[in-house]
Amino acid sequence: MAADKIQKVDVAIIGAGWYGLVAARTYLRLQPTANVLIIDSDNTVGGVWSKDRLYPNLVAQVRLGLFNYSDTPMRPNGGDAKDPRVTGDMIHNYLQKYAEDHDLLRRIRFNTFVTDAKQIPGGWRLSFRNTDDQLETAKLMVATGVTSIPYMPKLEDSDGKIPIIHSRDLGTAFDELQNDSIKDVIVVGAAKSAYDAVYLLLRMGKKVTWVIRKEGGGPLSILPFKILNTVNAIAFASTRLMTHLSPSILNTKGPMYWLMQRTGVGRWCVGRFWDFLNYVSGVHAGYGDGDHVAELKPEIDRQGVFWAHSGLGVVTLPDFWSTLHSPNLTVLRDVVESTQDRKVTLKSGAELNADYIIMCTGWGDHFALFDAEHKAKIGLPAYEGHPVSPISEDGVDWEYYDEMADKLLNERLPFLAKGPNLVYPKSLDPKQQKKWRLYRRAIPLSLAQKNDRSLAILGQIHTVQTPLVSEVQTLWAILYLLGEIDLPDVDTMAMEVALWNAWTRKRYLNQGQKFPYSLYDFLPYIDSVFSDLGLKSRRKSNAISELLSPYHPHDFNGFVDEYLERRAKAQKSSTNGHVPNGKKANGVGTNGKATNGHSVTSKVTNGHAS
Repeated sequence: MAADKIQKVDVAIIGAGWYGLVAARTYLRLQPTANVLIIDSDNTVGGVWSKDRLYPNLVAQVRLGLFNYSDTPMRPNGGDAKDPRVTGDMIHNYLQKYAEDHDLLRRIRFNTFVTDAKQIPGGWRLSFRNTDDQLETAKLMVATGVTSIPYMPKLEDSDGKIPIIHSRDLGTAFDELQNDSIKDVIVVGAAKSAYDAVYLLLRMGKKVTWVIRKEGGGPLSILPFKILNTVNAIAFASTRLMTHLSPSILNTKGPMYWLMQRTGVGRWCVGRFWDFLNYVSGVHAGYGDGDHVAELKPEIDRQGVFWAHSGLGVVTLPDFWSTLHSPNLTVLRDVVESTQDRKVTLKSGAELNADYIIMCTGWGDHFALFDAEHKAKIGLPAYEGHPVSPISEDGVDWEYYDEMADKLLNERLPFLAKGPNLVYPKSLDPKQQKKWRLYRRAIPLSLAQKNDRSLAILGQIHTVQTPLVSEVQTLWAILYLLGEIDLPDVDTMAMEVALWNAWTRKRYLNQGQKFPYSLYDFLPYIDSVFSDLGLKSRRKSNAISELLSPYHPHDFNGFVDEYLERRAKAQKSSTNGHVPNGKKANGVGTNGKATNGHSVTSKVTNGHAS
């Protein structure tokens, strides 16, 4: 490779969505002279909200004020403060302006797909599609999310006469779909994107056949935008009260935890709350109205909106369910096997007319840039779901930690000890779970053991408040990369990772089996990260507000400045010969299961020099 074809930077960030943009801005706030490059395969910022992925009626599942960065409010739709919707166009325009306001656009390399990332002495080397150019970076931050690489099942005997697209490409296909010659459309899959696609097509006047395979996770649970037409669902999910109604492994201390999760009366109350919410959601959807919508009822015997076995949606459009009750929709529990001419053959043998097929079939390997060796080294799951070796290359006995985590989880959160009955429970084999071995959902444990602070994996936590969590996680991860926060010993980190994996599998069932799911639980995550940084996460004015008032991003406005102020004071104290008290890590396992001779060291503990 010619030297002039290798670009060198201090920091490379892959992805220009919520995480990638705030990561670049935050890094430059901490290191203003750093050479930071953002790499994105699309031609605009936004990630899932990039310009080409937008289409009419695409609306986020939150209300205005709950889906923005903490220091940057989002303007209401059309300037109407009474309109609570957050549309796809609003989000894209918001992120575009954010990139412009913070001078990030000149740092973004668009239309660039990273095909390979390999660790080299002093950092990482990246290779790209359709070019011999390479890039070397001292620090690498991967912010690709989990919706960047579409998964398209292969169909037999397809002659190409029926256009087939993935739901990711609905935006670019929208004009074509409006053609009057396209009358019959088949939608495949039961993800939230399928619901959105079906709604869009029915609103366009198409005849839609929705094909959902029987043996999968089945239809997802969907909350109404407002519970009993009064309380906004996501706003309530953003309260401290919800952190006690939704058992979280990150929230196992305090009197409310003991009352709600460790007493029989408390757990009974939690169960009845979710029974009520599930009932209200079912009535709102009209599963019992005697038509095809009954086929969309979640296949779980209780509390579907709690377990979110197949995912969770929120209705944000007032005519959503009435549109899905349209006689132009047919729901079939089957599998598309082949296409020929304008016919589609199902596994059952049935044949359907089709002018177009939209695959809402999930996502491929968004970490394909790492080969199998690097995935194992980093602690990322193999895409095909093959079990990872129970002993890491650095000597961590994951089998031991996983077994311990299951026992501790059942003890601390007995509500999760016995899950619901599922129609198809075979997908919940713990040995087949895709386990992320990332401390605080961002840091490869195997690299942290060696004090190798060159890599952070961002966005591997799915919550209802993505923008806020992206800010908090990226600050923590960047401070780790810069050596400004201490880490606990390997044993503590390994148990934290194992407990998280066990919890998300038991808490969110099939979703937790496949992804680092944490839907209702963003506040306990912020609590844990802020505790590491020595910051205050309980920011309401009184105890009642702290429990019942929803947390908005603006409640955390200024937290980066708070950290910088704390750091400056610590540095001044250190210069004067005084080192404030702080936690100190030794990097050595305490029970012999994670001891390997490496220590985990750093410059600052909880914002103090150490």
